[in-house]
Amino acid sequence: MKTEKEILAEFVALVFRANDTFDCLSKENLMKGSLTSVRIVANDAIEISSQMRKTDQAELDSKLLSIGLPSLSSLQDKSFREFMKVLNRGSIKKEQEYRLVRSISETELLSKEQKECAYYMLERYEL
Repeated sequence: MKTEKEILAEFVALVFRANDTFDCLSKENLMKGSLTSVRIVANDAIEISSQMRKTDQAELDSKLLSIGLPSLSSLQDKSFREFMKVLNRGSIKKEQEYRLVRSISETELLSKEQKECAYYMLERYEL
């Protein structure tokens, strides 16, 4: 399973793909930085992608799905991004995170692998 950093770096690289000026935003270069810096750039990419034409959003969405990444609407969803932080950590630490993971795991936003990890974290927290 891809880490949160890998998912966000690939997403940013796709959003900024058309502009060679932003070579610093390639997946390879983003992976060299910290997770926090990748999250910051990903937030900017999410904001930019929400301003794209619907046809461009649909094209980006199909590219994301074709390489095994979450859909554009998932990445634009703040609760999904919070879920990815918990999933990346691998454990639920507080009640609020438990409720978040439980609610997201009951949707169609997650891949089969992500759902299995979510159920595992829920089980461990409940014990």
